Amino acid sequence: MSKRILFINNVTNRSIVPGFLASTGYRVDVAHNSITGLKRLDTEAYDVIIALESPDAESWQLCEKIRNLTGIPLIIISSHASPETCVRAINAGADYFMRKPFGPLELFARVNSLLQRTASRQPVPLVSQGY
Repeated sequence: MSKRILFINNVTNRSIVPGFLASTGYRVDVAHNSITGLKRLDTEAYDVIIALESPDAESWQLCEKIRNLTGIPLIIISSHASPETCVRAINAGADYFMRKPFGPLELFARVNSLLQRTASRQPVPLVSQGY
């Protein structure tokens, strides 16, 4: 079964990210704004969320809203973010904050890294040691 990614595109132009991720075997659902993306989180199950932020958006606010709904791994992509915005987004719950430009293989590596991390988070059974 392929892993599912929710791609929230808050930019008016079309992104190549969903097509690239789909070509590597992921199932990618695209939401064309934050409101639609947040609604999908209520009804669908995803393995990773990627949000492409517009230059005038506050990505940390979207991170807070997502974290109020779920702990799914989250990557924020922005082209004009300041270092302060990056820090605020990470503090608000983003696992990665990627500034454009970056190569598609870097995004692929970060998605895989998050999926490996979440796959290795298996509950540790409590074993009574008789103490």
